[in-house]
Amino acid sequence: MRIDKIDVMPVLDSINPEILFEIYLFIERNFEIPIEITGSIFSDENKKIANIHNLMYASNQGFELAAEYRENKQEENRTVKLIAPLSHKVLDYIETLREKNKKGDVVLTLDIVIRTLTSKTIISPIIIIRPGGEIGTNIERGGNYLIAHNSSGNFSPSNPNMWILSGNGSPTFIKTIDYNSKNKVIIRSSDWIHDYCPVFQIGRFSVFEYLLPDYAEGSGSIEEKLNASIDAIKKMEENLIRGDWNGVIEDSRAVWELFKKDDEIKDLLKRDGYTEEAINELCGYTDKSGCKHSGCIGNLFNLTSKFHHKLDMNKKLQPDIKASKEDAYLIYATSMTFVNLISKKMQRLNPINP
Repeated sequence: MRIDKIDVMPVLDSINPEILFEIYLFIERNFEIPIEITGSIFSDENKKIANIHNLMYASNQGFELAAEYRENKQEENRTVKLIAPLSHKVLDYIETLREKNKKGDVVLTLDIVIRTLTSKTIISPIIIIRPGGEIGTNIERGGNYLIAHNSSGNFSPSNPNMWILSGNGSPTFIKTIDYNSKNKVIIRSSDWIHDYCPVFQIGRFSVFEYLLPDYAEGSGSIEEKLNASIDAIKKMEENLIRGDWNGVIEDSRAVWELFKKDDEIKDLLKRDGYTEEAINELCGYTDKSGCKHSGCIGNLFNLTSKFHHKLDMNKKLQPDIKASKEDAYLIYATSMTFVNLISKKMQRLNPINP
């Protein structure tokens, strides 16, 4: 069995992004049947991005498994289709790799194992000898005949019940064989842009991933505040799972309250290269006239209070705001991003000596 070529294309009528691989196989006719194909798709960085599934034959032709007879093996072409589902996270990763590729191509490796059912059976060259030594062609009812082995190679059983099978030197008649094949598949930049991006709706979604930081070591004020903000993020995640959107926003207030008036945060940002103007825009400041400016952190704290407090800053009753899912995710993503920012700068400026 061997692979002749592989065509790749996007799956058009799928809700989720999927790539279809059409594989052209050459198999030994009547002696090999591909029964299973498994495998994975790897990126140019040798990272697995998808598993292969859903083996489909491209035609309705059946398969036959036969015994060898007069070296009657011939190759025939069969086409199979494999599907690889891609998540939006994977598509974002592929776009990142395209930026590194000089031509903007998508380079994939299709690593598959094709399991075939293989015939090890042969037809034994048995002939009929009539009384008197004549080689017979037909068996007459009631007659007595001798059965002999013909080593000449010129053998053609003329009776339906004379196709005698042999394991060809062993008792094994059928066995499975696994063929491993690694094939590089290149999707040209122009094809990706014109054929794949519209189907996968690339450009109409964004993927951001921030892992919740580990707790900061040490007992300083900024470490304690960072750890407390991580606890607040965890509570927000619990409310996200429950669908308590107002609860998510309420829990976020702990993050902004911890950092909205913090000289340590300002010092951290300054040591990382922030200008005074940038620090003021993020953390807030008091101008020369004594007027206080909230900055991004203070404004986010004020925004979240609108979903929680019944009274506004002037002690006037304000209407309830029922948070929706997108409101909760806005505040959650912003909170996570800010906590990640503080954590990364602390790690870079205050590395822990091993």
